[in-house]
Amino acid sequence: MGRLKRTRGASAGIARTVLITGAALITGGLLSGCAATAAEEPPPAMELSSFESVDELSAAVNGLYGCDPDTEQEPVTISFDGYLPEYAMCTEALQLVRFHNAEDREKVSGMLTAGGENVPPGFGEGSNWHVFVLQNGAEAPSEKDMKDLAYQLGGRYVSVTGPR
Repeated sequence: MGRLKRTRGASAGIARTVLITGAALITGGLLSGCAATAAEEPPPAMELSSFESVDELSAAVNGLYGCDPDTEQEPVTISFDGYLPEYAMCTEALQLVRFHNAEDREKVSGMLTAGGENVPPGFGEGSNWHVFVLQNGAEAPSEKDMKDLAYQLGGRYVSVTGPR
């Protein structure tokens, strides 16, 4: 738990063919293995992934990051326009949010990027989901792990630059 599982292949977007002999094959294999340890940032025009439920999002995050089934932390909830998204906790510090649609996610993304008290330094987002770190003192994933997680989930990472 607490470390992002690294994947290779189509999901990481890294494919290499080495057509050189003996020692070059070994060297090429080692170098490509090092380069494949992090997910690549998706292109800006890429369609963001969506999830049918918070349970589906939670299962995907668990498969990549490793959630703690004994987490007792309560999620921080945001209610807007009379609507409350679905929430789940992966760890004591990693919260998952699933919205009904992209418009609702965009509203909350706007609130988060505007800054304010207890706003995370950044978060992962897809078409209808957020993954972010609670600022509660619990052991949290690094910014690099958050970026990798967002990209591997088919989303993007958003840095919050406003006052926190």
